[in-house]
Amino acid sequence: MCLSPALQSGEDIVSHQLELQSILHGVHQRYAGRQGRYNKHDTARLRYIKNTAFPGLRFGKMAPTSENAVLAEGAAEAEDGAMLLVRMQCPASVDGHYWSELLVDAGALYVSLSDGGRGTDAEQPIYHAHPPGESSAQLLERLPAETTPGHLTPVWSNTQLEVGFAPDVDVEATLLLAAAVAGETPPRFEVELLGARDWVSQVQSDWAPVELAGCLRILFPWHADSAGEGSCGALPPALQLQPGMAFGTGEHATTQLCVRGVHSLLAGGRLTGCDAMLDFGSGSGVVSRANAVDNGMADRFVAVQPAEEAPEEYELVVANILARTLVQLQQPTLSSRVAAGGTLLLSGIWGEAQAAEVEAAFAPDFEGFERSWQDGWVVISARRRR
Repeated sequence: MCLSPALQSGEDIVSHQLELQSILHGVHQRYAGRQGRYNKHDTARLRYIKNTAFPGLRFGKMAPTSENAVLAEGAAEAEDGAMLLVRMQCPASVDGHYWSELLVDAGALYVSLSDGGRGTDAEQPIYHAHPPGESSAQLLERLPAETTPGHLTPVWSNTQLEVGFAPDVDVEATLLLAAAVAGETPPRFEVELLGARDWVSQVQSDWAPVELAGCLRILFPWHADSAGEGSCGALPPALQLQPGMAFGTGEHATTQLCVRGVHSLLAGGRLTGCDAMLDFGSGSGVVSRANAVDNGMADRFVAVQPAEEAPEEYELVVANILARTLVQLQQPTLSSRVAAGGTLLLSGIWGEAQAAEVEAAFAPDFEGFERSWQDGWVVISARRRR
Protein backbone atom coordinates (compact mmCIF):
# COMPACT_ATOMS: atom_id res chain seq x y z
CA MET A 1 0.00 0.00 0.00
CA CYS A 2 1.10 3.59 -0.62
CA LEU A 3 0.68 6.27 2.01
CA SER A 4 1.25 10.00 2.13
CA PRO A 5 1.64 11.07 5.77
CA ALA A 6 -1.27 13.17 6.95
CA LEU A 7 0.08 15.82 9.31
CA GLN A 8 -2.05 15.38 12.40
CA SER A 9 -1.48 18.97 13.44
CA GLY A 10 0.00 21.11 10.67
CA GLU A 11 -0.61 24.30 12.67
CA ASP A 12 1.56 22.96 15.50
CA ILE A 13 4.47 22.52 13.11
CA VAL A 14 4.21 26.15 12.00
CA SER A 15 3.88 27.45 15.55
CA HIS A 16 6.98 25.57 16.65
CA GLN A 17 9.05 26.53 13.61
CA LEU A 18 11.17 29.18 15.34
CA GLU A 19 11.75 26.89 18.29
CA LEU A 20 12.92 24.12 15.99
CA GLN A 21 15.19 26.27 13.82
CA SER A 22 18.09 26.45 16.26
CA ILE A 23 17.95 22.71 16.91
CA LEU A 24 17.78 21.80 13.22
CA HIS A 25 20.58 24.24 12.39
CA GLY A 26 22.82 22.66 15.03
CA VAL A 27 22.12 19.15 13.78
CA HIS A 28 22.83 20.16 10.18
CA GLN A 29 26.03 22.01 11.05
CA ARG A 30 27.46 19.17 13.13
CA TYR A 31 26.51 16.65 10.46
CA ALA A 32 28.14 18.62 7.62
CA GLY A 33 31.21 19.37 9.73
CA ARG A 34 31.96 15.68 10.16
CA GLN A 35 31.81 15.00 6.41
CA GLY A 36 28.78 12.82 6.47
CA ARG A 37 28.71 11.19 9.90
CA TYR A 38 25.62 11.80 11.98
CA ASN A 39 26.33 12.31 15.68
CA LYS A 40 24.66 9.56 17.69
CA HIS A 41 24.42 11.98 20.60
CA ASP A 42 21.91 13.93 18.52
CA THR A 43 19.40 11.27 19.54
CA ALA A 44 18.64 13.43 22.57
CA ARG A 45 17.91 16.30 20.22
CA LEU A 46 15.50 14.11 18.27
CA ARG A 47 13.66 13.27 21.45
CA TYR A 48 13.51 16.96 22.37
CA ILE A 49 12.01 17.85 18.98
CA LYS A 50 9.46 15.08 19.31
CA ASN A 51 8.41 15.95 22.84
CA THR A 52 8.34 19.70 22.21
CA ALA A 53 6.91 20.06 18.72
CA PHE A 54 5.05 16.76 18.30
CA PRO A 55 3.82 15.69 21.72
CA GLY A 56 0.97 13.71 20.19
CA LEU A 57 3.12 11.42 18.08
CA ARG A 58 3.36 7.85 19.33
CA PHE A 59 6.48 5.77 18.76
CA GLY A 60 5.30 2.50 20.18
CA LYS A 61 2.06 0.73 19.30
CA MET A 62 0.64 2.01 16.05
CA ALA A 63 -2.39 4.24 16.45
CA PRO A 64 -5.29 2.46 14.69
CA THR A 65 -6.50 5.59 12.90
CA SER A 66 -6.54 6.94 9.36
CA GLU A 67 -4.39 5.03 6.85
CA ASN A 68 -2.62 3.16 9.66
CA ALA A 69 -5.72 1.17 10.62
CA VAL A 70 -5.12 -1.77 8.30
CA LEU A 71 -1.43 -2.01 9.17
CA ALA A 72 -2.16 -1.67 12.88
CA GLU A 73 -4.61 -4.55 12.73
CA GLY A 74 -2.08 -6.72 10.91
CA ALA A 75 0.74 -5.72 13.25
CA ALA A 76 -1.29 -6.72 16.29
CA GLU A 77 -1.51 -10.26 14.95
CA ALA A 78 2.05 -10.40 13.61
CA GLU A 79 4.22 -13.39 14.44
CA ASP A 80 7.54 -13.11 16.21
CA GLY A 81 10.13 -12.14 13.60
CA ALA A 82 7.65 -10.22 11.45
CA MET A 83 8.69 -6.81 10.15
CA LEU A 84 7.31 -3.72 8.48
CA LEU A 85 9.08 -3.08 5.17
CA VAL A 86 8.98 0.60 4.17
CA ARG A 87 10.01 1.91 0.75
CA MET A 88 10.42 5.63 0.16
CA GLN A 89 12.23 8.06 -2.10
CA CYS A 90 14.79 10.28 -0.41
CA PRO A 91 14.22 13.99 -1.12
CA ALA A 92 16.80 15.11 -3.70
CA SER A 93 18.04 17.96 -1.50
CA VAL A 94 19.13 15.68 1.38
CA ASP A 95 21.97 13.15 1.45
CA GLY A 96 20.65 9.61 1.65
CA HIS A 97 23.07 8.74 4.45
CA TYR A 98 21.63 11.61 6.50
CA TRP A 99 18.15 10.07 6.24
CA SER A 100 19.62 6.67 7.02
CA GLU A 101 21.12 7.91 10.29
CA LEU A 102 17.93 9.74 11.25
CA LEU A 103 15.76 6.68 10.69
CA VAL A 104 18.10 4.34 12.57
CA ASP A 105 18.08 6.73 15.53
CA ALA A 106 14.29 6.85 15.26
CA GLY A 107 14.05 3.07 15.64
CA ALA A 108 14.66 1.53 12.20
CA LEU A 109 16.05 -2.01 12.27
CA TYR A 110 18.02 -1.36 9.08
CA VAL A 111 18.17 1.09 6.18
CA SER A 112 19.27 0.21 2.65
CA LEU A 113 20.06 2.84 -0.01
CA SER A 114 19.90 2.16 -3.75
CA ASP A 115 19.83 3.99 -7.05
CA GLY A 116 16.23 4.62 -8.10
CA GLY A 117 17.38 4.54 -11.72
CA ARG A 118 19.12 1.18 -11.43
CA GLY A 119 18.81 -0.87 -14.60
CA THR A 120 17.74 2.12 -16.70
CA ASP A 121 19.49 4.81 -18.74
CA ALA A 122 19.21 7.06 -15.66
CA GLU A 123 21.45 4.78 -13.54
CA GLN A 124 24.29 6.72 -11.88
CA PRO A 125 27.26 4.52 -10.86
CA ILE A 126 29.10 5.87 -7.81
CA TYR A 127 32.37 4.32 -6.67
CA HIS A 128 35.09 4.59 -4.06
CA ALA A 129 38.73 3.72 -4.68
CA HIS A 130 42.18 4.29 -3.21
CA PRO A 131 44.12 6.90 -5.22
CA PRO A 132 47.90 6.41 -5.36
CA GLY A 133 49.49 7.32 -2.05
CA GLU A 134 46.16 7.62 -0.23
CA SER A 135 45.32 5.40 2.75
CA SER A 136 41.57 5.99 2.59
CA ALA A 137 39.07 5.48 -0.21
CA GLN A 138 37.97 8.54 -2.15
CA LEU A 139 34.69 9.09 -3.97
CA LEU A 140 35.36 8.93 -7.71
CA GLU A 141 31.91 9.68 -9.11
CA ARG A 142 29.67 12.23 -7.42
CA LEU A 143 26.80 14.50 -8.36
CA PRO A 144 27.25 18.30 -8.34
CA ALA A 145 27.25 19.76 -4.83
CA GLU A 146 24.03 21.12 -3.41
CA THR A 147 23.90 24.69 -2.18
CA THR A 148 21.35 24.17 0.58
CA PRO A 149 23.02 25.14 3.89
CA GLY A 150 23.78 22.15 6.07
CA HIS A 151 22.89 19.62 3.39
CA LEU A 152 25.40 17.32 1.72
CA THR A 153 25.50 16.16 -1.87
CA PRO A 154 22.90 13.43 -2.55
CA VAL A 155 24.19 9.90 -3.06
CA TRP A 156 22.00 9.70 -6.15
CA SER A 157 19.56 12.22 -7.56
CA ASN A 158 16.90 9.51 -7.17
CA THR A 159 17.87 7.64 -4.00
CA GLN A 160 15.49 4.89 -2.90
CA LEU A 161 15.41 3.88 0.76
CA GLU A 162 14.25 0.50 2.04
CA VAL A 163 13.68 0.58 5.78
CA GLY A 164 12.78 -2.18 8.22
CA PHE A 165 10.76 -1.50 11.38
CA ALA A 166 9.32 -3.66 14.14
CA PRO A 167 5.68 -4.46 13.32
CA ASP A 168 4.24 -2.27 16.08
CA VAL A 169 6.09 0.94 15.12
CA ASP A 170 4.07 3.97 14.02
CA VAL A 171 5.77 4.45 10.65
CA GLU A 172 3.91 7.63 9.79
CA ALA A 173 4.92 9.32 13.04
CA THR A 174 8.52 8.16 12.69
CA LEU A 175 8.87 9.54 9.16
CA LEU A 176 7.18 12.77 10.21
CA LEU A 177 9.75 13.27 12.94
CA ALA A 178 12.66 12.44 10.64
CA ALA A 179 11.33 14.87 8.03
CA ALA A 180 11.11 17.61 10.66
CA VAL A 181 14.73 17.05 11.69
CA ALA A 182 15.82 17.18 8.04
CA GLY A 183 13.70 20.28 7.44
CA GLU A 184 11.83 18.48 4.66
CA THR A 185 8.25 17.73 3.68
CA PRO A 186 7.31 14.20 4.81
CA PRO A 187 7.87 11.84 1.85
CA ARG A 188 5.41 9.44 0.31
CA PHE A 189 6.10 5.86 1.27
CA GLU A 190 4.91 2.29 0.81
CA VAL A 191 4.50 -0.14 3.70
CA GLU A 192 4.37 -3.92 3.56
CA LEU A 193 3.91 -6.23 6.55
CA LEU A 194 6.30 -9.16 6.14
CA GLY A 195 5.51 -12.32 8.05
CA ALA A 196 8.17 -14.26 9.93
CA ARG A 197 10.27 -16.45 7.67
CA ASP A 198 13.51 -18.39 7.51
CA TRP A 199 15.62 -15.78 5.77
CA VAL A 200 18.61 -18.08 5.31
CA SER A 201 16.53 -20.68 3.48
CA GLN A 202 14.84 -18.00 1.39
CA VAL A 203 18.13 -16.46 0.30
CA GLN A 204 19.42 -19.89 -0.63
CA SER A 205 16.32 -20.72 -2.64
CA ASP A 206 16.47 -17.38 -4.48
CA TRP A 207 20.17 -17.75 -5.37
CA ALA A 208 20.30 -19.75 -8.58
CA PRO A 209 23.50 -21.19 -10.07
CA VAL A 210 25.29 -18.81 -12.43
CA GLU A 211 26.51 -20.07 -15.81
CA LEU A 212 29.32 -18.06 -17.38
CA ALA A 213 29.89 -18.08 -21.15
CA GLY A 214 28.79 -21.70 -21.40
CA CYS A 215 32.13 -22.77 -19.95
CA LEU A 216 31.77 -22.47 -16.17
CA ARG A 217 29.09 -22.72 -13.49
CA ILE A 218 29.18 -20.92 -10.14
CA LEU A 219 27.53 -22.98 -7.39
CA PHE A 220 27.01 -22.65 -3.65
CA PRO A 221 27.03 -25.61 -1.27
CA TRP A 222 23.22 -25.91 -1.27
CA HIS A 223 23.09 -26.36 -5.07
CA ALA A 224 22.86 -29.96 -6.24
CA ASP A 225 25.56 -30.63 -8.85
CA SER A 226 23.45 -33.00 -10.91
CA ALA A 227 23.94 -33.94 -14.52
CA GLY A 228 21.91 -32.10 -17.11
CA GLU A 229 21.97 -29.65 -19.96
CA GLY A 230 23.50 -26.18 -19.95
CA SER A 231 23.10 -23.37 -22.47
CA CYS A 232 25.69 -25.03 -24.72
CA GLY A 233 24.79 -28.70 -24.24
CA ALA A 234 26.32 -30.77 -21.44
CA LEU A 235 26.78 -28.90 -18.18
CA PRO A 236 30.17 -27.15 -17.97
CA PRO A 237 32.55 -27.61 -15.02
CA ALA A 238 31.43 -26.18 -11.67
CA LEU A 239 33.24 -23.83 -9.32
CA GLN A 240 31.81 -23.92 -5.80
CA LEU A 241 31.87 -20.78 -3.66
CA GLN A 242 31.47 -20.68 0.10
CA PRO A 243 29.08 -17.97 1.35
CA GLY A 244 30.70 -15.24 3.41
CA MET A 245 31.51 -11.55 3.75
CA ALA A 246 33.02 -11.02 0.31
CA PHE A 247 32.02 -10.08 -3.20
CA GLY A 248 32.42 -11.80 -6.54
CA THR A 249 29.62 -14.33 -7.09
CA GLY A 250 29.78 -14.22 -10.88
CA GLU A 251 26.51 -12.33 -11.26
CA HIS A 252 27.89 -8.88 -12.07
CA ALA A 253 28.07 -7.87 -15.72
CA THR A 254 31.79 -7.04 -15.56
CA THR A 255 32.66 -10.50 -14.24
CA GLN A 256 30.63 -12.17 -16.95
CA LEU A 257 32.15 -9.94 -19.63
CA CYS A 258 35.68 -10.85 -18.51
CA VAL A 259 34.93 -14.58 -18.45
CA ARG A 260 33.36 -14.41 -21.90
CA GLY A 261 36.39 -12.48 -23.14
CA VAL A 262 38.82 -15.12 -21.87
CA HIS A 263 36.63 -17.93 -23.24
CA SER A 264 36.51 -16.23 -26.65
CA LEU A 265 40.30 -15.93 -26.74
CA LEU A 266 40.69 -19.61 -25.86
CA ALA A 267 38.11 -20.72 -28.42
CA GLY A 268 39.75 -18.56 -31.10
CA GLY A 269 43.19 -20.04 -30.49
CA ARG A 270 44.69 -16.70 -29.48
CA LEU A 271 46.11 -18.10 -26.24
CA THR A 272 47.93 -21.06 -27.77
CA GLY A 273 51.10 -21.62 -25.79
CA CYS A 274 49.91 -19.40 -22.94
CA ASP A 275 50.63 -21.26 -19.70
CA ALA A 276 50.03 -18.38 -17.27
CA MET A 277 47.87 -15.27 -17.02
CA LEU A 278 47.69 -12.33 -14.63
CA ASP A 279 44.39 -11.35 -12.99
CA PHE A 280 45.13 -7.90 -11.57
CA GLY A 281 42.78 -6.74 -8.82
CA SER A 282 42.50 -7.21 -5.06
CA GLY A 283 38.86 -8.33 -5.17
CA SER A 284 39.49 -11.32 -7.38
CA GLY A 285 42.61 -12.14 -5.38
CA VAL A 286 40.79 -12.16 -2.03
CA VAL A 287 38.00 -14.34 -3.36
CA SER A 288 40.21 -16.65 -5.39
CA ARG A 289 42.75 -17.51 -2.69
CA ALA A 290 40.24 -19.45 -0.60
CA ASN A 291 38.28 -20.88 -3.51
CA ALA A 292 41.39 -22.19 -5.23
CA VAL A 293 41.91 -24.41 -2.17
CA ASP A 294 38.22 -25.35 -1.85
CA ASN A 295 38.07 -26.44 -5.49
CA GLY A 296 41.34 -28.39 -5.54
CA MET A 297 43.23 -25.88 -7.69
CA ALA A 298 45.67 -24.42 -5.17
CA ASP A 299 48.63 -25.72 -7.18
CA ARG A 300 47.47 -23.73 -10.22
CA PHE A 301 47.05 -20.40 -8.47
CA VAL A 302 49.43 -17.88 -6.89
CA ALA A 303 48.26 -14.71 -5.09
CA VAL A 304 50.84 -11.97 -4.48
CA GLN A 305 51.01 -8.30 -3.61
CA PRO A 306 52.14 -6.13 -6.56
CA ALA A 307 55.27 -5.06 -4.66
CA GLU A 308 56.24 -8.73 -4.20
CA GLU A 309 55.74 -9.77 -7.82
CA ALA A 310 58.68 -10.07 -10.17
CA PRO A 311 58.25 -7.82 -13.25
CA GLU A 312 57.15 -10.66 -15.51
CA GLU A 313 55.22 -10.36 -18.76
CA TYR A 314 52.11 -12.40 -19.55
CA GLU A 315 50.31 -13.34 -22.74
CA LEU A 316 47.04 -12.40 -21.04
CA VAL A 317 46.34 -9.77 -18.39
CA VAL A 318 42.82 -9.20 -17.02
CA ALA A 319 41.96 -6.19 -14.83
CA ASN A 320 38.38 -5.68 -13.66
CA ILE A 321 38.62 -2.65 -11.38
CA LEU A 322 37.35 0.89 -12.09
CA ALA A 323 37.84 3.10 -15.13
CA ARG A 324 39.79 5.83 -13.37
CA THR A 325 41.94 3.32 -11.50
CA LEU A 326 42.74 1.56 -14.78
CA VAL A 327 43.91 4.87 -16.24
CA GLN A 328 46.06 5.54 -13.18
CA LEU A 329 47.63 2.06 -13.43
CA GLN A 330 48.27 2.21 -17.17
CA GLN A 331 51.96 2.96 -16.69
CA PRO A 332 53.98 1.28 -15.49
CA THR A 333 51.83 -1.32 -13.74
CA LEU A 334 49.47 -2.77 -16.35
CA SER A 335 51.00 -2.07 -19.76
CA SER A 336 54.40 -3.40 -18.71
CA ARG A 337 52.85 -6.71 -17.61
CA VAL A 338 51.55 -7.56 -21.10
CA ALA A 339 54.00 -9.30 -23.43
CA ALA A 340 54.48 -7.96 -26.96
CA GLY A 341 51.54 -9.24 -29.02
CA GLY A 342 49.75 -10.27 -25.82
CA THR A 343 46.16 -9.44 -24.89
CA LEU A 344 44.80 -7.06 -22.26
CA LEU A 345 41.21 -7.29 -21.01
CA LEU A 346 39.91 -4.28 -19.06
CA SER A 347 36.54 -3.92 -17.31
CA GLY A 348 34.82 -2.13 -14.47
CA ILE A 349 34.08 0.48 -17.13
CA TRP A 350 30.67 2.14 -17.38
CA GLY A 351 29.36 3.82 -20.51
CA GLU A 352 30.82 5.33 -23.66
CA ALA A 353 32.65 8.21 -21.96
CA GLN A 354 34.64 5.97 -19.60
CA ALA A 355 35.38 3.50 -22.40
CA ALA A 356 36.81 6.27 -24.57
CA GLU A 357 38.91 7.59 -21.66
CA VAL A 358 40.41 4.15 -20.96
CA GLU A 359 41.16 3.46 -24.63
CA ALA A 360 42.88 6.83 -25.00
CA ALA A 361 45.10 6.10 -21.99
CA PHE A 362 46.23 2.71 -23.33
CA ALA A 363 46.45 3.67 -27.03
CA PRO A 364 50.21 4.47 -26.99
CA ASP A 365 51.04 0.84 -26.12
CA PHE A 366 48.08 -1.11 -27.54
CA GLU A 367 46.13 -1.56 -30.77
CA GLY A 368 43.13 -3.46 -32.12
CA PHE A 369 40.72 -2.22 -29.45
CA GLU A 370 37.41 -4.10 -29.28
CA ARG A 371 34.43 -3.65 -26.95
CA SER A 372 31.75 -5.99 -25.63
CA TRP A 373 28.76 -4.61 -23.72
CA GLN A 374 26.34 -5.88 -21.09
CA ASP A 375 23.83 -3.79 -19.12
CA GLY A 376 25.76 -0.56 -19.70
CA TRP A 377 29.11 -2.09 -18.68
CA VAL A 378 31.91 -2.79 -21.14
CA VAL A 379 35.00 -4.98 -21.41
CA ILE A 380 37.76 -3.67 -23.66
CA SER A 381 40.26 -6.02 -25.31
CA ALA A 382 43.47 -4.86 -26.99
CA ARG A 383 46.80 -6.25 -28.23
CA ARG A 384 50.18 -5.02 -27.01
CA ARG A 385 52.16 -3.42 -29.85
CA ARG A 386 55.20 -5.44 -30.94
